[in-house]
Amino acid sequence: MNDMKKIHRHFYPALILFAVFAAFLVSCGEDETDQPLITNVRVAAKDSAVTAGKFGVTIAIQGSGLGDVTKVFFNDVEAELNPTYVTSSNIICHVPDSPPTTINNKVTVMTASGQTATYDFVVVLPEPVIFGVYNEFALPGADNVVIGNYFYVISKVFVGETQVEITKITPTAIFFVMPPNAETTTVTVVGEGGTTTSTFRLNETEGNMVNFDIPATGWGSDVCWGDTERINPVDSDIPVVAGRYARIKQTNLAATGYQGDWVFSTCYFNFGLAPGPAEDKMFKFEINIVKTWKAGAYTLKIGSSEGNFAYKFKPWDTDALRTSGVKTSGWATVYIPLSEFHKMGKDGNGNDIILEPFVEIADVSTITDLYVAFGNADKDVDGKDPKVIPAHHVALDNFRIVDK
Repeated sequence: MNDMKKIHRHFYPALILFAVFAAFLVSCGEDETDQPLITNVRVAAKDSAVTAGKFGVTIAIQGSGLGDVTKVFFNDVEAELNPTYVTSSNIICHVPDSPPTTINNKVTVMTASGQTATYDFVVVLPEPVIFGVYNEFALPGADNVVIGNYFYVISKVFVGETQVEITKITPTAIFFVMPPNAETTTVTVVGEGGTTTSTFRLNETEGNMVNFDIPATGWGSDVCWGDTERINPVDSDIPVVAGRYARIKQTNLAATGYQGDWVFSTCYFNFGLAPGPAEDKMFKFEINIVKTWKAGAYTLKIGSSEGNFAYKFKPWDTDALRTSGVKTSGWATVYIPLSEFHKMGKDGNGNDIILEPFVEIADVSTITDLYVAFGNADKDVDGKDPKVIPAHHVALDNFRIVDK
């Protein structure tokens, strides 16, 4: 995914402000009037009139009677004012980076006594950005969430060609209900800032590595080796996401780095993955963390003709979750940039280590193995040896590598 630039609030340095004032300010000795009047809006860094501006742009509101202005609104969002930059003929401020509740396409100034003046000005909202969805394999009628940014004044969400019911919107999440037809298709968000369609597709079948329904060996088995329990839909005690899945559902998990029923691997298999470097690809799978998870980790290891590349997956190991642990609301899609998988080597004692500087997969089409293993060998947050884990119930499905 493309990195998103944050829009920071700022005022120009003193030297630039001096030039701005020299260009824009009329004599401060002019008599102020009680009634404010806006005659022009300009971009402060350029001597050009404007009728629209993006979040964060610094503008000069010009007119008369502006010295008593205490508030400036863009649509219904109040801007931050510095009294130093308010004079009888100019107000310098920036377009606030908050979404409006009501759009009137006006900039409004207000004095302490309540007198106002308006001027036509369109706040250009950024286009919605889609990072992913909560569950790419959500079933028809299920609740789901588009995850992203700049979800301002959103009017519609489509799954494929079907408009879906929106139940809640925040700047970074749109809650919606999956339509009756669960197709392999994209998600589109329509808002005041523009229309954005996901680069990924829901229910994606291309790039499949292991889903426990399609054989991943030359002799027709779902995996080559490993005793991790695989569950048929009819035997599942949780709703399935896409047919069979693997799980660890155990109590009193030993403080050890390996057990046969914590691992599965495909050994050597041509997945037929599309060529391309790791930086262009995303590693995904669905997970259902049924019981709160806060110890141990899954080692995800990819084998190829270029060597072995590994990533340690332990989403609980963050400042926010280390104490409370992590639990999903049903099945959730995990997004890991494939560039986070780094080449492995051996230390002086023959132990597996990640090489430094990091080396990434050069060509995804060379991948021939996926190895997934749970382990409890890491030190805990206090640096002490691992302890027995009282319970672990995690289900996994749909391991795949796709384009970003």
